[in-house]
Amino acid sequence: MGGSMNLKNLKNEVLVQNTKNLIKEENRILANVLAHFQEIETRKLYLELGYGSLFLFAVKELGYKEASAQRRIEAMRFLKKTPEARPMVEKGELNLSNLSLLERVSREAQATHAQSVAALNLIQEEQTSVAEVENKLRGYFKLESKKRVVKIEMDEETYQLWLATKAKLGEAKDASAIKKLCESQVERPQKKVRQAATTRTAGVVLRRELLKQAGHQCQYVGQNGRRCENRHFLQADHKVPYFLGGKTVPQNMRVLCQQHNVHAYQKLKEEKIF
Repeated sequence: MGGSMNLKNLKNEVLVQNTKNLIKEENRILANVLAHFQEIETRKLYLELGYGSLFLFAVKELGYKEASAQRRIEAMRFLKKTPEARPMVEKGELNLSNLSLLERVSREAQATHAQSVAALNLIQEEQTSVAEVENKLRGYFKLESKKRVVKIEMDEETYQLWLATKAKLGEAKDASAIKKLCESQVERPQKKVRQAATTRTAGVVLRRELLKQAGHQCQYVGQNGRRCENRHFLQADHKVPYFLGGKTVPQNMRVLCQQHNVHAYQKLKEEKIF
């Protein structure tokens, strides 16, 4: 508790620098933890301690949640066969999720060491979501995209309607017909409704336009000139607050993540704007 209380006395620049140092240490610790996992597996130490697998050892003995244990084991096994990845982990250039994904996909593809190294370099070209990384890797290894199995129960009347729908769509396969039907609904042009400037909440059309202009990313820019990269929980916010006479029009609107929206409100309170 004492350490946490002392943080309040730190200057902003010191607090930020300390955090950066801790992140570097966190990356080194992760690489070290994975190295320990590898040695434990090599020694089969978990068997000596009465566990039937490294996974059970990690969950029961080390206290990891199942998903966390699985990710670390997969990451460790990729590092074991591709040691070139370790420096990237230590530098924070390769995270646990991508390491785990690399192991799963390369194992499925029965990749050689050279292919694993190439895949490692491939995902470092740009920072993307886990789903995008997986698609990129599966494309590189020429693996089929994952398919979902969906079971639908329907009565006879609905089934006959579905057969008629497939015939109208010109598709014999259920999956192709469903895809075409869904695309027709998603891409259907929507009638634009003019946003009333006196309405507080941004409507669907205005919100969509704001998100598009913002590139689906928070528009908050810090004092250091760095723009927030958050793309989740985005909200339409008034530059001039609505309760201070600000109108709900594009010129007075911006996109903020939930955290920065609250932050902006708190700053107004601190500045005693209201």
